[in-house]
Amino acid sequence: MAPLSGSYITADPLVAISSLLYFRGEWIPVLLPPAVFLLISAVLGRVFCGWACPIGFLSDISSRINGRIMRKPIKRPFEGLHIGVLAGLLLVMLISPAVLSLADPMVVFQRSAYFALGITAIPVVIVLMILGSILVPRLWCRICPLGALLGAVSVFSPFRRRLGGQCTGCMKCRNACKIGAISTDNKWDAIACTRCLECERVCPVKAISFPASLPSVDFSPSRRSVIAAGAVIGFFAVSRSVASTFTARASPIRPPGSLVEAKFNAACIRCESCAKVCISQVIRPAGLDMGLERLYTPILDFDRAKCEQCWACGAACPTGAILSPPDNNMKIGTASIDDKKCLAWTKGKRCLICAEVCPAQAVMDADMLKPVISGDICVGCGACQYNCPVAGKAVTVTSAGERRRDE
Repeated sequence: MAPLSGSYITADPLVAISSLLYFRGEWIPVLLPPAVFLLISAVLGRVFCGWACPIGFLSDISSRINGRIMRKPIKRPFEGLHIGVLAGLLLVMLISPAVLSLADPMVVFQRSAYFALGITAIPVVIVLMILGSILVPRLWCRICPLGALLGAVSVFSPFRRRLGGQCTGCMKCRNACKIGAISTDNKWDAIACTRCLECERVCPVKAISFPASLPSVDFSPSRRSVIAAGAVIGFFAVSRSVASTFTARASPIRPPGSLVEAKFNAACIRCESCAKVCISQVIRPAGLDMGLERLYTPILDFDRAKCEQCWACGAACPTGAILSPPDNNMKIGTASIDDKKCLAWTKGKRCLICAEVCPAQAVMDADMLKPVISGDICVGCGACQYNCPVAGKAVTVTSAGERRRDE
């Protein structure tokens, strides 16, 4: 089933492309929102980057911390790098869309907002992006792959920079450009330009305008683009190897409808859309205790809630790492009772809570004095663990016996 979440991640063109590349077209997300996003860029240019991107907004604020940097001419050491980063990213996404968890500003912002609002973790990636802008104005925007994609589409935009004959060559426009879209010889880079109109505003003789005209496609990747593409692929290979080395072998409990573990880690982009829509809040992002490869991926924490099996997580997932509703044959995990902790086993008390809350009626025993759980019937929803009154939980759910998608 296609994603139904109201999350703006569903409109992210990079997420849509990554799903198509990774699943080789077998799983098709809702393509209308990304198509509209790209169409707007084709008409108006990279206006999202200049006017609506939250990372860009935060970068502008951090850039103003150092006024000296903002007043110096902005050089262009990053020219063409964003195109190379995009090219490398597209190749990597054939193997794993998970790379978007570090490279897609919309994914990074949504995850960071989830962490900040829930005070569950420190949004490290967005902090680094913002700190970088203190050194170089809009540093991330100069290498952003989403910006490069929107910029590549924007070459068809009819609204292009026009330089009038009254231009005095003062280069105030170049100094004011936050993204470095104007070169030392006053040439304009249509792909880099975010249409913020700062250059038009600061021009003392009003020689700059952006009238509608016939678009002229000018696209010539530099040698830096090729180097950047190779760097992205190399970084992904090294980081994936390191992450695999420092990942625990124990299998975490995943939301219902998840892919098998290896494919899940590759397909999940760590956007926290599933955790955000979970009605019981049983889904939380994995920490470092689960290893680097699983960091920020969704896991079920039955100490804080139970899975309502509402399938909202699958409906919110933008990449197909989780599907909704899952196959009837799928199983989250299996619950078991520790007879050394259970009140019925150790103290002979008639504790019926696990049996009362079990939706599958998997708790077996005629007199309920010493309950046991049938692994064949249990679906692993965690209701028993969540409601168990024993400190440290006498009933726990593990991933044992889980059945997931392998497609």
